[in-house]
Amino acid sequence: MHIIRALSAILLITPAIAACSPAPSHSPSPTTVVEQRASMEPEPRGDSRLQSAMMRAHNEARAKVGAPKLVWNAELEKDAATYAASLARTGNFAHDPQQERSPRQGENLWMGTRDAYAYGEMAGAWVDEDRYFKRGLFPDSSTTGIWGDVAHYTQIIWPTSQRIGCATASNGRDDYLVCRYSPAGNIVGRDPLRG
Repeated sequence: MHIIRALSAILLITPAIAACSPAPSHSPSPTTVVEQRASMEPEPRGDSRLQSAMMRAHNEARAKVGAPKLVWNAELEKDAATYAASLARTGNFAHDPQQERSPRQGENLWMGTRDAYAYGEMAGAWVDEDRYFKRGLFPDSSTTGIWGDVAHYTQIIWPTSQRIGCATASNGRDDYLVCRYSPAGNIVGRDPLRG
């Protein structure tokens, strides 16, 4: 049995302060999924594999809604790596408060059993939230009525986000994936398909 958790990056910005540093909102509780895996072989790893898988998953999802492609950014990757290492070290699965960062970066988090998931599966858990997505102004973008059910996906497809950087880190039990986005998406009162 393998467990994965995902926590969406919700940097809620009111339209009046959209150009300013976004104010963090109350993040939803992590979604927990329990899966049975057929193989216990470790999944292949490496920076180039991670970058390729993240770019493919993100840009395929964006293409389906007409959003422009994201480009990889080394600074966002560095910031993601720093925070992924912190998550692995502390085991505290929560968003980075980014108190010293202006402007704030968008952030998606994922956690799962060490070496059990391919990078594409990690990003796929976020993209699969599209099944709950509905057209509407954020955060009223979920058919379930719970914005956290689509928040990873809406950050992925947010059309004004232009850059991405992702990194993973592990401890003895779990893998942690952090993706950072700039400019941040999930802005309150805006359409996730128009920004």
